[in-house]
Amino acid sequence: MQEKNIETKKCRNCSADFNITDKDIAFYDKTSPMFLIETGLKKFLIPSPNLCSDCRQQRRLSFRNERNLYRRKCDFSWKDMISIYSPDKRYKVYSQEEWWSDRWNPLDFWKDFSFSENFFDQFVELANNVPRIALIQKNSQNSQYTNDIEWSKNCYLCFTSWENEDCMYVSNIFWSKSCIDGFWLSECENCYEWINLSKCYNVNHSFACFDCTDSNYIFDCKWSRNCMFSIWLINQEYFFLNERTDKETFARYEKEIRTNKIFLADCLKKFNDMIFKTPRCFSNQVRCENSTWDFLSDSSDNQEAYDSHYIKDCKYIYQWWNLFDVMDCSITWANEKCSLSYEWLSAAWSNWCLFTVTVWNCNNVLYSDNCHNSSNLFWCIWLRNSQYCILNKQYTREEYETLVPKIIEHMKTTWEWWEFFPSSISPFWYNETVAMEYYPISSSDAINRIATDWKPIFKWSTYENPKPDVTKIIPASKLPENIKDIPDDITNWAIECEVTQKPFRIIKQELEFYRKHDLPIPRRHPDQRHLDRMKLRNPRKLYDRNCDRCNKEIKTTFSPERPEIVYCEDCYIEKN
Repeated sequence: MQEKNIETKKCRNCSADFNITDKDIAFYDKTSPMFLIETGLKKFLIPSPNLCSDCRQQRRLSFRNERNLYRRKCDFSWKDMISIYSPDKRYKVYSQEEWWSDRWNPLDFWKDFSFSENFFDQFVELANNVPRIALIQKNSQNSQYTNDIEWSKNCYLCFTSWENEDCMYVSNIFWSKSCIDGFWLSECENCYEWINLSKCYNVNHSFACFDCTDSNYIFDCKWSRNCMFSIWLINQEYFFLNERTDKETFARYEKEIRTNKIFLADCLKKFNDMIFKTPRCFSNQVRCENSTWDFLSDSSDNQEAYDSHYIKDCKYIYQWWNLFDVMDCSITWANEKCSLSYEWLSAAWSNWCLFTVTVWNCNNVLYSDNCHNSSNLFWCIWLRNSQYCILNKQYTREEYETLVPKIIEHMKTTWEWWEFFPSSISPFWYNETVAMEYYPISSSDAINRIATDWKPIFKWSTYENPKPDVTKIIPASKLPENIKDIPDDITNWAIECEVTQKPFRIIKQELEFYRKHDLPIPRRHPDQRHLDRMKLRNPRKLYDRNCDRCNKEIKTTFSPERPEIVYCEDCYIEKN
């Protein structure tokens, strides 16, 4: 059924117009909490938002530091550790071992709610006292330089990933082994420099491929093997620049690519020209129905969803697995569907969570941050195995259900009830967070953004990690081209990034991978390589455009001004 626009609002932040539909209103009504008060059961309605979907997403992502790691002391044991909280932040931060131990109790840091103060000020006071966990890691081995990972082994600088082994410099990868430098990977092995691969083996420098093997520089290919510099291949073998060759000729091309820089540069130019001149599908979707946005699979009836799988009846969704009937949610996964939640960031196995950050195995949680295995929480932070708590204070069920409605009524008077946490109280500074990747701003822009209460909206970090303790630092330009000429003691050096001049190290496990696959040592810092990959993906923004073949109206992440040829799904399938 077509949605009907009920109201057009102007974003309080960027002044863009955005629509509220009848389906939106129905969702807000369905997810609004109900409590028993003196006059009977009362629903506390969630009103329509004051920010557009982009600004809501930016605000949520400003609470997530995914990739920035620092050395600091554990505030319980005083041992050295790795943390997502830089040493200049004055929070109490505990190591994994100490935070999950029974040697302390987060309920000991409770606070009474004051009806003479606004909520966010009280929450900040609590958040500054409750110890935080240094990293989000679960059931992983030899993977201390990682964050937000689970069931992984021998991983290094891996982020938002699970069930991987021997992987490095990656984000959002799952069930994979021996893969380096990439974004979005599933069930792959021996892959290097990729974006969005699934079920691939020994595939390098490639984008959006499925079930391919022994290939380099391929784009949007499926069930193909031994291919290079080719696009749109389906069940093919020994293709070079989209032309079929024999095994011997292909082997000669492979050798020439490894030894002749001029030949490689020429092939790359022809490959990129092919990508721009060959029609592209308006959206990357597999087995989806009635869904808009990009990189979706096995999903139906979704609007503006991105990088998500097995979702249904969702809107404004980013990086999800197994989700049903939610809105405005970013980054999570679960083996069973999460449902009926609104404005949350990073969750797993949770239901009916509103205005929350990082909840794992939680239900009926409102306005809480980093809570695990809990239910019926309001304004809580860093709790585990708890229920019926407000500002980390334990209540009986009756006390909780009596007090929460009163607090909600108070939040209405302070204009806080219908708002997610403001970016100004994020524990991370803007340039540390994922928001900087999708909504980049300058330091002066961040510092000069002022809210109506004259508090800065964003904070900016000037902290820099100390330079690595190494025998020498060499410019990337001084590195030998051939991996065979790289000495073993490069692991004792640091390399100066050719773009940012930031030094970075090569670890032993990484060097072995490059030697095994005859790959050159990278010339750029891992952070720069990540940014380079992100620039190759389309922005998280939908545009109205017409199919360049049949002129049908489409919504796509390709803006009308871009030079690519873009087809609707029917024309793309017919062309193939």
